Amino acid sequence: MSDFSASEKHGLAQRIDRFIKGLERSKRAPNRRESHHVVAALRCLHDGRYEEGRLAMINAERVAPLPPEAANLVKSNEPESVHELRAALDAILAGSG
Repeated sequence: MSDFSASEKHGLAQRIDRFIKGLERSKRAPNRRESHHVVAALRCLHDGRYEEGRLAMINAERVAPLPPEAANLVKSNEPESVHELRAALDAILAGSG
């Protein structure tokens, strides 16, 4: 992994972590939009698509609407919990060494 890729990965992981910490501090669950975008960012982090992940986090922070392909899915109505988001981030970071 190049230094630039490592830097991008670290930056995205920190951004996701800060967002999750904000939810933890406010003692609230993410809404369905936030959940969708953070999960997308986590997938991008896992897959090494850091720029896409950064854009997903911008959408989470702005509580952007769900994309049309996700808006009507039943799964979109069941946001991930803060604990699930934290566990996913921790697992990705633990798996990447």
